[in-house]
Amino acid sequence: MTSRKEENQEKVSGICSELLALIEGMDYCMDWKPDDSSWSVRQVLYHVLGTPTGGIHRVVQGMLSGELAEFEVWADLDNITNERMVFDIEQIRADIDQFFHQLTQAIDSADEEDFDVKSVLAHLRSRGADETRTVQELLDRAFEEHWRGHLTQISELRDALGM
Repeated sequence: MTSRKEENQEKVSGICSELLALIEGMDYCMDWKPDDSSWSVRQVLYHVLGTPTGGIHRVVQGMLSGELAEFEVWADLDNITNERMVFDIEQIRADIDQFFHQLTQAIDSADEEDFDVKSVLAHLRSRGADETRTVQELLDRAFEEHWRGHLTQISELRDALGM
């Protein structure tokens, strides 16, 4: 039987592979968007890498270590800074690699029961709600569900570019 840890590692690995495949060959068009109301690939990437503030990997790590009791989520922020606007594809890939490395390490540090037992208070600022979330709920919703939605968004941008 597959453990929760193994299932979560497979989930992380799969999303990482899918993301890297999607951005392959997009170095010349990271900032292209079909219209002013849409996000570019760069904006989508830094949104998922930095939501919740600092990234889901930091929240999971803090929960598992016992150092984090609560965190905030602000929806629909692209987390773009002047510095990130000039990053080339190598730096963007390095940020992606660092994120997934740290998330993998956090999951590796968990005991099997931690996924369903350790929890934190999430302040969902854009919705005006506070909810208790377990590590597993965060991995299922704030990571997998959230990221998969944005992988589809990147795929649609590729399609619009004829890639």
